[in-house]
Amino acid sequence: MELDEGTPSSSSACPPRLCIFVSTAAGNVARRSACRKSWFRYLTSEDSPLDARYRGDVRLVFVVSIESQSTELADEQAVHNDLVFVDAPEGYGHLWRKALAFMAWLEARSCGGDYDYVMHADDDSFVRLDVLVPLMAHWPRRRLYWGYVWDGTGNRVTAPIRNPANKSYMPEEQYPLDYYPPFASGCGFVLSRDLAQALLAHPLPDYRLLDPPFGIHLCGNDMCVLPDGPVAPVHDERVRPYRPIPIFRPDTLVQHYLTPEEMRPFYQQALASAAAGAPQPAPSEQGTPAQLYDTLVALGLLRR
Repeated sequence: MELDEGTPSSSSACPPRLCIFVSTAAGNVARRSACRKSWFRYLTSEDSPLDARYRGDVRLVFVVSIESQSTELADEQAVHNDLVFVDAPEGYGHLWRKALAFMAWLEARSCGGDYDYVMHADDDSFVRLDVLVPLMAHWPRRRLYWGYVWDGTGNRVTAPIRNPANKSYMPEEQYPLDYYPPFASGCGFVLSRDLAQALLAHPLPDYRLLDPPFGIHLCGNDMCVLPDGPVAPVHDERVRPYRPIPIFRPDTLVQHYLTPEEMRPFYQQALASAAAGAPQPAPSEQGTPAQLYDTLVALGLLRR
């Protein structure tokens, strides 16, 4: 599937109604602060390159486990009003449950129920809203699953990890096949609303990992929840689940693995890039950074 990206200035663009939920742990205060001081400012800053007509239809929230509520988080919420507490345990092993709980919350709230897309991001990911949102204005509103897709071909083929000691453990009773269907990296992926609704309409296993289950239930023939059959996910090289060299690249849409100290400088570079003109087309990712990332994942030193 290919997307019609149009141009940011196209009069035919329809502003997308987008909710981005950022998975975060209660103790990740510095990460949340860094997001608010960098890419969250695309919606509020006077120097934002994101056209004002897009800003009102984008919502940014952090998703926190309800069991983590504390005086400190209550104070943070009083200041920023961007925390959503969901009924899911704290910890990496519960990110899938946290994502489903948030999408259920979004569907249930009239204030957030009207949306075209829901996007997941990690709290160490930077999202180029000034580039991504205008592109989304031209995207289909149904059967869309977009991100950096581990697509089951070439060196991206991904097998379930059967070691119970591994944090990405997948027991055979939950997924018995030898290879996963295509799935998008959890660092930053988008679902159209109909796909989120389809996932919520079915009782699904309580997986210990976030990324593959979306592919299992949206893209796989064996466990697909969609009445019209599996979707073909949209792979985009401009979502970078690894750290490229150099770290900032003007065509990046989502950059993963940024430290809190790197967020603000990355934002300043993005502003300078936007002021200089439109990003260049994405180059091929067959070079050293992508290959090195695949190698480190295979060795168990990094996760997808």
